[in-house]
Amino acid sequence: MKIVKISEKIGLALLLAFCLSCCDHDAIYNEEQYKTVVYLLSGSDNIFTEAYTLSENEPVRFLSVGVGGSQSNQKNIVVTLEKDNLAMFNKYNSDNFDIDTEKYARLLPAHRFEIMSYIVNIPAQSTEQYARVPIKVNPHGLSPDSTYFIPIAIRSVSNYEVNEDKKNVLFRVTIENEYARHRIVTQYTKKGDVKDQLTPQYATTLSGTKWVQPLTQNRVRMFVGNFNQTTSSPLVDIERYAMVVKVNEDNSLEIFPWGTIDVEMLEMEDYNLYNPKVMQGTKEQRVFFLYYRYRIMNPNGTYGNWFEVRETLTRVEEN
Repeated sequence: MKIVKISEKIGLALLLAFCLSCCDHDAIYNEEQYKTVVYLLSGSDNIFTEAYTLSENEPVRFLSVGVGGSQSNQKNIVVTLEKDNLAMFNKYNSDNFDIDTEKYARLLPAHRFEIMSYIVNIPAQSTEQYARVPIKVNPHGLSPDSTYFIPIAIRSVSNYEVNEDKKNVLFRVTIENEYARHRIVTQYTKKGDVKDQLTPQYATTLSGTKWVQPLTQNRVRMFVGNFNQTTSSPLVDIERYAMVVKVNEDNSLEIFPWGTIDVEMLEMEDYNLYNPKVMQGTKEQRVFFLYYRYRIMNPNGTYGNWFEVRETLTRVEEN
């Protein structure tokens, strides 16, 4: 009998301890689990990327100032921003490119952008827990071969702490138009053929994908024929193999050389046209139909043979 009573007492004690533990857990749950901290939204290497459309004169995009914590901020927060020093910018270049200065990122020139407010207010009890900073940019004339940054940092906050690992950001400016993007390189699948005009009876099949890069509102750049641009392509190759395609208002095309290459349009029905609504199965596809010839400049300044290209480029859509 004594053993039973002792067991009952132990059971009651355990039950009471469990109930107290649950009450403590609920109390803690309702309190702040993580410190409220202020930060600049960014990804790896503290980079935040926005795309500026070439169809606008001075488009505006946004950088986000965030508040971290398990609950909404109880106090109003005033965040003061500033242009950052170049420590993170220089580290990015040295870490990614070492001595290959040709590929170094560039600072976006000051006359090309405006941070429209360096003071950001995040109200108390904010449900969104972030605020957006408008940044206006003039994207016209920026190169798809360059990486452009605006270094920005948090100077001070009126309440709470700053996340030291996320107080600086490299705000990356990229360009885009209707036909291509710079942020993630736009690719088109290519079909068609290439003929050396000295031996036109033989044709090389076009296959694979091709980079298409934005230049202006209605111009893109791409390599000719079966030449392929990659992330490792030096500027000398771009000068040698790239051409410019202009899309007119009626979706007809014009073709121009980019660098030293010689390019001429050729006439053929249903070619040198852009069609944004080609039905392939149940999907609409954006397609360039190109017919042209090119010749490449030799190191001695003379040109080689003409090559005739009939090419269909279908955009690879992003998921």
